Amino acid sequence: MGGDVPAVILDETSRERNLAAAGAPLSGFRDDGYGGAPDDIEALQFLKLYDIILKYKKRIAMICAAFSIVGFVVTFLMPRIYTATTTIQIDREAAKVLRLHDAIVENSSDPQFYETQYELLRSRALAERVVSSLSLADRRGFGEGESWSLSSAIRKLFSQKRESAPDVERLRERAVELVMNGLTVQPVAKSRIVKVGFSSRDPAIAQEVSSAIGQNFVAMTLDRRYGASAYARQFLEDKLQQVKVKLEDSEKLVVDYAQREGIVNVDDKISTSGANLKTLNDSLAVSTAERIKSERLWAQAQAGNGVGLPQVLEDRNIQSARDRRAQLMAEFQDKLSVMKPDFPEMRQLRGQIAEYDRQISAQVSLIKQAIKARYEAARDQEISFREQIERLKADVLDLRGRSIQYNILQRELDTNRSLYDGLLQQYKEVGITGAIGTSNVSIIDRAELPKGPSSPKLLFNLGLALALGVLASAGAIIVGEIRDDTLKVPEDVEETLGLAVLGVIPVGEKDGESRAMARMVIETPLSAAAEAFRSLSTSLQFTTETGLPRTLLVTSAQAAEGKSTTSVCVASNFAQLGMRVLLIDSDLRNPSLHKIFGLDNDAGLSNVLIGTAQAEEVAIETCLSGATVLLSGPAPPYPAELLAGAGMGLLLARTREKFDIVIVDGPPVVGLADAPLIGHLVDGTILVVSSRETRKRVVRAALKRLYFSRTRLLGAVMNRFDAKKAGHSYGYGFGYAYDAYGLHDYRYGRLTDDARK
Repeated sequence: MGGDVPAVILDETSRERNLAAAGAPLSGFRDDGYGGAPDDIEALQFLKLYDIILKYKKRIAMICAAFSIVGFVVTFLMPRIYTATTTIQIDREAAKVLRLHDAIVENSSDPQFYETQYELLRSRALAERVVSSLSLADRRGFGEGESWSLSSAIRKLFSQKRESAPDVERLRERAVELVMNGLTVQPVAKSRIVKVGFSSRDPAIAQEVSSAIGQNFVAMTLDRRYGASAYARQFLEDKLQQVKVKLEDSEKLVVDYAQREGIVNVDDKISTSGANLKTLNDSLAVSTAERIKSERLWAQAQAGNGVGLPQVLEDRNIQSARDRRAQLMAEFQDKLSVMKPDFPEMRQLRGQIAEYDRQISAQVSLIKQAIKARYEAARDQEISFREQIERLKADVLDLRGRSIQYNILQRELDTNRSLYDGLLQQYKEVGITGAIGTSNVSIIDRAELPKGPSSPKLLFNLGLALALGVLASAGAIIVGEIRDDTLKVPEDVEETLGLAVLGVIPVGEKDGESRAMARMVIETPLSAAAEAFRSLSTSLQFTTETGLPRTLLVTSAQAAEGKSTTSVCVASNFAQLGMRVLLIDSDLRNPSLHKIFGLDNDAGLSNVLIGTAQAEEVAIETCLSGATVLLSGPAPPYPAELLAGAGMGLLLARTREKFDIVIVDGPPVVGLADAPLIGHLVDGTILVVSSRETRKRVVRAALKRLYFSRTRLLGAVMNRFDAKKAGHSYGYGFGYAYDAYGLHDYRYGRLTDDARK
């Protein structure tokens, strides 16, 4: 046969039919026979995108060119803008000359510190200072054309109205707005450097305003510090005056209350009664200890004769008397050995010893009386101290009750004194730090006169216009693709309808004339179109379990999609194979086979169905195709009722016994009941769709009608397919065949000498 044979699905399950009727694609089916999808899905999608771009390349080129021209014109209409830049450094803290606590310095650890500084640079207050310092509101020519826009420029061209002279306030507001709009603040990453730029149509103004912005920002920072210091001084001064008055009142209240209640404190903490009580308690402790000591000594003295008392033993008189008595006793004993006791000298010695005994006893008795007297004195003193303490306790308790309010007044006095001292210290520090004029902002580089304009940028504008053109082109492509819901390539048929593509017929030079197209295919058997129809015929031989269907309906969703041409060409191919072929024109409303073959349509199918003629009588064998043709015959009044009768079924049953294949050229499906009636009677049906003409919703509606009538759809045929418009993603090359070997000239349909041999 020649040509590529596509892979074909032999039959569809009921589930697939239901999905197709609902308009769902069969995801698992891919037809690779015509150069189908590659394994790499991403590459296929890229190729599809590339094909879409090629499809709309003229539209894309026109849109991009239009945008580029507009960008070029706008760029040359825009005024030349010059930008001057001043470089400043912003530190978190200013240099400290004195190590004093600065209560008004900004929080250097604030994470939003630099963002705050940038907003201060963009603030209206700074713009007003710049306008005032340079007198921009009074400067002639400032602001003219600064706020340029395309709409304002166009408005100026067509507007003849003169504006009235603006007042001073309006000029000032306009100058402030221009300064704010022309200002750019660009922080340098990972540094404390900030570039402050100003753009203007006049380079000198740009330089002047940029420098003034840096200078005024430094001055504004100092003014804010001075203002904060002045406010702090005034605030502290007012607070000091208030606290001072409170302190004086507190002191008066404390003194008056102390005098009124008789409260006298020794060291502003302990009262005199409390001090006396403390002293008496100390004295009582000493007196009690003395009394206990004396009491113990007196008890010891009373317990014995008192000779063993420490005072007795330590008394010198007693010790002398005891020594003398001991001597006399020794002498008495010595003389007693030679003298009798009654001897006068012995009596004298006994008298002296007795005297010494009397003296010792008298001295001991005297010591005991002294101990007793000391004990009694200590006891009386202790009792006296206790009595005094009891009296002072009552006084102290009474004083404590009266000192509660005194202590409250005293604490308030102490608080006011501490507050006053703290405020006074802060007031002195603020006075010192406020006089030190240091700033955390410094100017590094002053603005220089711009050497060239910074705007407009031609390349940037053209690039932006081109990007917008690409976006607009993408939008136009999307809109076009959304509006164009036709079936363009065989993959659309497979994915959208779930039908196997049995054949792809290329577009012909005279595709609009069915007769010329059919004759060209039949008379030029080696043309690309003829090869495509032979491939379709080959595919039909594998569509059923038994091979080629005996009865075949060729229909389409709507009219003029090439179903008649397809019927004629397929019938011709089978006839060339030596098969007995019957071609029936069942389109009783708008027949076309008689026009293709150039025959009279006086008798045909309608006569057979009515019963006025037999098929053998009205069937015609054509020399053009080699098949037997049964034309439609005269148009009946009710074609659907005629086809729904038993005659059509009987005709197909009889003819299939005499012919190898019966091909029925049916009417379109949508809007008519004829095709579903015939589809129910034949072994198989193929649906012809016209590339880039048949809409998806129309084909879906046709499929629903065919499935409802239980028509067995074998697949679809894509007609009038233009491989050039399909793009590089689809490998449908129809120019191969014999021409690859130089054996055939398609234009004239002639075989070369080598081919004849």
